[in-house]
Amino acid sequence: MPKAATLRRLAWLETPTNLPDGSGGVAPGWMPIAEYWVALQPVSGQEVYEGARQTSRVTHRILLRCPRSLAPRADQRFRVAGRLFAIRAVFDRDGRGRFLTCLTEETT
Repeated sequence: MPKAATLRRLAWLETPTNLPDGSGGVAPGWMPIAEYWVALQPVSGQEVYEGARQTSRVTHRILLRCPRSLAPRADQRFRVAGRLFAIRAVFDRDGRGRFLTCLTEETT
């Protein structure tokens, strides 16, 4: 179980939303909804080819203490010091609801 001292990075949880585009319509965007102290742990990295270019995929595990009412979901993302982490899965490590683990993929 992580100790509170290991949760030392500030992260914003963001959710997808529609933002006004200035022409009377909407454009997809992100809105911050909560702030957490998290532990960020790299898990894996790999080089992949997308079309004709090579890119890298880096996954991380983000640990946080969180009430169930504000728990992250797989369609949201974290912003940590200018880096973006798309949430792929969320689970409760011990079943007690005190700490959550988010499996994420770093995006650009």
